[in-house]
Amino acid sequence: MTAPGPIVTSTTVLRHAVRLIHASTGDPVPGISARLAAPVPGWTVRTGDGTAVVTARADLPDPAGTPELLVTVTDPAAALLLELGAAPGHEPGTVVVPLGAESIDVPVHPVPMVLEVLLSTATDGTPRTGATVAARATTGPTPRPTLSLTETAPGTYRTAAAEFTAAFTPLDLLVGAQPLRTLAVDFTAPLTRIRLVDTT
Repeated sequence: MTAPGPIVTSTTVLRHAVRLIHASTGDPVPGISARLAAPVPGWTVRTGDGTAVVTARADLPDPAGTPELLVTVTDPAAALLLELGAAPGHEPGTVVVPLGAESIDVPVHPVPMVLEVLLSTATDGTPRTGATVAARATTGPTPRPTLSLTETAPGTYRTAAAEFTAAFTPLDLLVGAQPLRTLAVDFTAPLTRIRLVDTT
C-alpha cells in the first residue's frame, strides 16, 4: 500500500483593496466588477460592498512591474452619470487602476448636472417670479462659491449644467441674499427638480 503524500497548503494574503469614490459625496461607488488586466499567478480578485479585493498566494514571488486592475461600474445608467474617462479596448464604464499601493481610492467625478427649483409664493401658491436665486456652497473659501439659477419660466429657476462638487454637497439655496433651504442634489439623475415655497 502506498503511503499518502504530504498535504500541501498555502497561505493567502491581502495585496490590494480598491474603491471608486464619488468625488462629491465621498461614498464608494456601488455595483462594480473587477478583474486583472493580465493574469498574475496566484492572484485572485473578488468584489463586495463597493470594494475590489485582490489576494495572492504568499509563497509565490511578486510579479514584475505594476499589475493593473480593470474596475467596471456594472450599472450602465450609473456609469453615464460619472466621468470615468475612456479605457480603449475595454467595456464602457471601466477604470484602469495601477496596483501601486495596498489601499487605493480612485476619485470619480459626476457629470455636469442641472438643479431646477419650482418656487411659489407663501401667500397664494402662485409662481414666485422675478427672484434672484442662487445655490451657495456650504464649504470652501469665504465668500462661498455660488451657482446662479436663471428663471426659465414663471417661478421656474435653473442652473446651467455644472459639476456639483463636494463643496455643494449639500448646498444652501438663496432667494435674494436670504437662505431658504439646504438641499442635496440627486446624483442618480441628470436633473434634480425641487418644489419650494418662498418664505424669505
